[in-house]
Amino acid sequence: MYYSIIPYEELFPTTEDDFKYEEVTYEGNTVQVYKKDDKYIIKRVISTDLKVYLNKELSPGSELKM
Repeated sequence: MYYSIIPYEELFPTTEDDFKYEEVTYEGNTVQVYKKDDKYIIKRVISTDLKVYLNKELSPGSELKM
């Protein structure tokens, strides 16, 4: 059940523009990013190496220096 004063569409966007993610390789690791202004923001890390998830530079919400 969903009970909130915030419209459902605002919490759960369904337009294609809201889901423009790219997979890029950054320092040998695959990450999913989205572009905000002129910066790339990490959405998630895609790796089977558990040490990659401990890297603070690759945490979700971090900006990539490209």
